Amino acid sequence: MNADERVLVALDGSEQSERGLEYALERFPEATILCFHAIDPFDPNPEDIDDQPLTDEWLETEQRRASELFDRALEGHDIANPIERETSVGSPAESIVACAEESDADHVVIGSYGRGGASQLHLGSVAEIVVRRAPVPVTVIR
Repeated sequence: MNADERVLVALDGSEQSERGLEYALERFPEATILCFHAIDPFDPNPEDIDDQPLTDEWLETEQRRASELFDRALEGHDIANPIERETSVGSPAESIVACAEESDADHVVIGSYGRGGASQLHLGSVAEIVVRRAPVPVTVIR
């Protein structure tokens, strides 16, 4: 890939998604890396029992958490790539596919399964949907 190309890396805080970022930084050293996090209103954080989804306060809290997630994922890497960050509210799979389309990504990198965990022998539901629907090649990291 060259400097004009874009790689969307889906980050959710899982070990697989962080390995996906490492893979993208190594495999695509000249591409712009778009760190993406889907804010899922149907996946409540246990710390926020009182927060109502889809309120301004909830969204501000989730965007702050996404920013912290990006900071943690990027920490400690010697990064030469241009880095962009983006979040979207909605179903993770649909949000990743939509972001890939809207951002003109040339490639998507996603963990085989996310924070919800799954058998390592099976592809997680989000990764499976992204593989089936993404308009560009998808690399799935185990």
